[in-house]
Amino acid sequence: MAAGKLPKPGTKLGPCTDVCVHLDCEETREMAKTKCRICQKPIGYEMRFFQEGSVRELVHEECLEKEIGQKQKARKS
Repeated sequence: MAAGKLPKPGTKLGPCTDVCVHLDCEETREMAKTKCRICQKPIGYEMRFFQEGSVRELVHEECLEKEIGQKQKARKS
């Protein structure tokens, strides 16, 4: 599974900076607003994240790596 990141508004591949009716722009903005499963902060722009499971839950790459590390540490204890 590869991490992705959302381009910032106004950049070449990012959503429009102004309100628009483009479906891609709306979807990108909605994904950026989605809260990370772990830290509950928005996924945001230019931050690496993963989509998990069949419901496509979003999680920051950094948060997931930390969670995995904690689980591995707990197993060793």
